[in-house]
Amino acid sequence: MDAQSGIVQIPTAMSSELTETDISSDEVAPTLSAVAKRAGVSSITVSRVVRLPELVAPATRARVEKAMRELGYVPNLVAGALASAKTNSVGVLVPTIANSIFADTVQGLSDKLEPLGYSVILAQSRYDAAREDRMLAALLSRRPEAIIMVGSPATEDGKRLLRHARIPIVETWELPIDPIDAVAGFDNYQAGVAVARHFIAQSRQQLAFIGGDDPRGTRRWLGFQDHALACGLQPPRRLILERNASGSVAAHANLPGVDAVFAANDAHAIGFMAGLRKAGLLRDGPAAAQPVAVVGLGDLEMGRLISPSLSTISVHGDAIGRTAATLTLERGGERRIDLGFELVLRDSG
Repeated sequence: MDAQSGIVQIPTAMSSELTETDISSDEVAPTLSAVAKRAGVSSITVSRVVRLPELVAPATRARVEKAMRELGYVPNLVAGALASAKTNSVGVLVPTIANSIFADTVQGLSDKLEPLGYSVILAQSRYDAAREDRMLAALLSRRPEAIIMVGSPATEDGKRLLRHARIPIVETWELPIDPIDAVAGFDNYQAGVAVARHFIAQSRQQLAFIGGDDPRGTRRWLGFQDHALACGLQPPRRLILERNASGSVAAHANLPGVDAVFAANDAHAIGFMAGLRKAGLLRDGPAAAQPVAVVGLGDLEMGRLISPSLSTISVHGDAIGRTAATLTLERGGERRIDLGFELVLRDSG
């Protein structure tokens, strides 16, 4: 199941806080008639493409869908309600719910929004750019009063959808220089730098990075690599994992010559450590005694409980969620909030 929603009432005092007139944008939300004009068809044909696509010739349907993408048009699935009606909902897009790394963020924003009468509609992109666009369109079609997403849109189509939505948009878990509206997160590049600096201070020489090739993971890798090279080390190795590969990371633990590994998240780090243990390269003892040092990111509870305990980049997920919620409610003030991170050193490296 990709989305879930609840129905609650927004207190009257909050009803004016999330309105189109609060959004600073020179763009006007595209209309069905604008799509029809661009595609060279009637408005009725566009309506059929939206609601009864099987009744429209494939070539015509493709032309209309292309016009919709180019204009950033999203069908209104609540069009039967009054135009001024509130949906009392906030759309939230996360990469996955299979990994609990984003749970604190979702909990934090829910804790902030739900007492005020907002419900949360949750969707997953599963680290797939095309699916992310579909999920953004699905969320927007329900006319939420704001969108909060982990990361930034992966495609120009996704960015266009959000810019045309004319509602508060909050990107989280990173710090784009030019956000669509607002952002609450941390610097993934500097997180990579911090781990590389730590390994070098330990006199580790042969570094490696394991993780996916998603934008946030890639920025961690670039910071890690750039700092290592700037300090005169050999280029670190990078092992790109398949999506949702956390359960099979142990199979990649044999990296000859490597003495320090930065994993893009704690789930990958824990899986990698299981492989190290099987290979006899993990010991119960202090970091200095580890043949291969390992640092993750996310500070999951499991990482604190395993032996040796996992060193990690601690991200303030709950604070990110609460700050993102506040940014949807309050239009003034700083719109780019850096909540930082902390390198937590334990026994794994």
